[in-house]
Amino acid sequence: MVAQTLTGRVVDEKNTPLYPVTVVNVSTQQTTITSKDGLFSIPVKDGQQVTFSFIGYDVTEYIVSAGTPTQNIKINMHPLSYRLNEFVLRPKYTPYQIDSIEKQRIYAPALSRTHSSVMSPVSFVAERLSGRSKQIFRFQKSLTQWENSRFIDTRYTRPLVQQLTNLSGDTLGYFMSIHPMEYDFARAATELELKMWIRYNYRTWREKGSPIDSSIFNLSIEKPE
Repeated sequence: MVAQTLTGRVVDEKNTPLYPVTVVNVSTQQTTITSKDGLFSIPVKDGQQVTFSFIGYDVTEYIVSAGTPTQNIKINMHPLSYRLNEFVLRPKYTPYQIDSIEKQRIYAPALSRTHSSVMSPVSFVAERLSGRSKQIFRFQKSLTQWENSRFIDTRYTRPLVQQLTNLSGDTLGYFMSIHPMEYDFARAATELELKMWIRYNYRTWREKGSPIDSSIFNLSIEKPE
């Protein structure tokens, strides 16, 4: 089998580039992800299968053979048709879940408060002028942001990033601070997609010369194994 490189772009049904799509050579288990323009490049040989997976989309497969192109191909991915899957009821909650449930119980009266409809002018104006209402709604927003941040911290952890990058100390903290993770991605990503996101950002960071002021941290960045 002749070694070659499979290159191309991954798009959705509207021809919009998808990022970060996880691209895997099933035979070699070599993995990469698409760029923000949907572009990818991965080593392949004839007869090997390449899969493309992305949150909310069906997994797409591509078989490399003598009759198929390998350069500048276009992979079209289609939205996933959701269906109810079997689930396992676990007897124990995580510390994050326990804390979240307790806060929902304690602050239930404030969290149940909703804005009055604009169709009711009297209630709407009274609410807009009420300092107490404004305080409650600010609290609701702050608690939601705090809950989201706490959840991200359960997935985007220092031990995981250290394991994948070999960074440590202030350098590790700096890397995570300039590459924050979005809540929606943290909620929906698989373990593989989570790791590929971290590796992609780390690789990009290294390619840009690891922009960090060594005079502040005086730390060296170790090359991952």
